[in-house]
Amino acid sequence: MGYLISILCIGASYAIATLGLNLQWGYTGLFNIGVAAFFAVGAYTSAILTGPDWGGMIGGFGLPYPVGLAGAVVFAALLAYAIAFVLRLEFGFLAIASIMLSTVVILIFKNEMWLTNGVWGIGGIPRPFGEMLSPATSDWVYTAVALGILVGVYFLLEKGVRSPWGRTLGIIKEDPTLAEMVGKDVYKWRRTSWIIGSMYMGLAGAVYGHYIQYINPRTFDDVMITFLCLCMVVIGGSGNNKGSILGAYVLWGTWTVSEILTGFLPEAWQLRAPFVRVLVIGIAIILLLRFRPRGLIGREAAISKMGERIRTGRVE
Repeated sequence: MGYLISILCIGASYAIATLGLNLQWGYTGLFNIGVAAFFAVGAYTSAILTGPDWGGMIGGFGLPYPVGLAGAVVFAALLAYAIAFVLRLEFGFLAIASIMLSTVVILIFKNEMWLTNGVWGIGGIPRPFGEMLSPATSDWVYTAVALGILVGVYFLLEKGVRSPWGRTLGIIKEDPTLAEMVGKDVYKWRRTSWIIGSMYMGLAGAVYGHYIQYINPRTFDDVMITFLCLCMVVIGGSGNNKGSILGAYVLWGTWTVSEILTGFLPEAWQLRAPFVRVLVIGIAIILLLRFRPRGLIGREAAISKMGERIRTGRVE
């Protein structure tokens, strides 16, 4: 049952982060390779606001869980706003700038003892109702909370991308020059999408941190978190929120099951298993792109039709 809870709860965390990345990349065309930075900021912020006093570092406020989540969202938004100037860069340079941001953030968390307790990390991160429940019951209750948050933010994002706001983002992705010609400030629209997507990533980090209850800089591996989220978007289908959630659970479920199967391998192969896992996932994605280039679900039909109207010059 522990593995099932892990798939459901951690899968929900990744699904929330993937929804944010899908907004940035799938709907707006912003290629963000710094997902881990916002994920980590959200987790650390919520841990500091809600956790016990560790001494020698900021924190110990013991605030309620919703306050921790709100703080995670706010600080992720502030970080996104602070470095929003990178959105003026071209596609490749934006990717480089975002991964540099992630590296800098993790280095700060690793070295600033007064802020994050350095490499020792922060433990005792509370869950809602955690003290009132047994560990097993707490796992299930928190899984329900995580799934509830996922459902809530999914419907909120769906409402946004199906509104005129979402259609404008689609135009900006397909043809920014055309968007400027019809009076849209492309930079401001991209900035809005960038900040909202980053808020989702910060929220995801907070949900994740309260589940595992102990975080340190190594928890937020640059390559793993960003790599997984990018793969989840590709697997489910870029520009489709349902696809992002499906991709998150398919990939995380596969990742978890492969860990279970690793235990049945000879000891020598167990050491190689993590690298083989990444290789197999990479090959699977290549095959998926070959036979289903739009992902398992594919891009929303309305967005695809809008892109076709833009390319043919038939924009209403």
